[in-house]
Amino acid sequence: MGIILITIAQFAVSIILAALAAYLGLWLFERSTRDIDEWKALREGNVAIGLTLAAVVVGLAIILQPAVSGALPSSGDRLVPDLAPRLLPLVTLALILVRALLGLLLGVTAILFAIWLFFHLTRELDEMQELQKGNTAVATMLAGVIIAIALLVAPVVGGITNGLLFLFLPQ
Repeated sequence: MGIILITIAQFAVSIILAALAAYLGLWLFERSTRDIDEWKALREGNVAIGLTLAAVVVGLAIILQPAVSGALPSSGDRLVPDLAPRLLPLVTLALILVRALLGLLLGVTAILFAIWLFFHLTRELDEMQELQKGNTAVATMLAGVIIAIALLVAPVVGGITNGLLFLFLPQ
């Protein structure tokens, strides 16, 4: 019965974190692009902005996936030898939350830093100005960069969040 409750809790946390990740990612992206009002651009039908924001959301989902769905300890695991069976679901839920929040923080940071770095490496192209003009070619290229970053960073974030098990659980 405990594993069913843990699975249901993990499902609920995943849904909540998906919405939180999407909102936080968009909010932070909006804060990092002071020249563009993304919400206004979306209301006006700027497809380029929409593609870029969609890539941020998909990228965060890719990065969060290993953090949210990674293996968690069981009562027979050497990491939790003294944990009472009744406490295991609570500890597991807490670990899911910690791993997911850390994954979200690392994911948003990675995407924003990589976009900043990419913009500085491609000084001959003002991506933000092109996005404002609705340039879907630039938006598609930027979406590719964001998704590529997410694919490359996701295993590292998964490794970091899995490594947290050793910090938070009794040895």
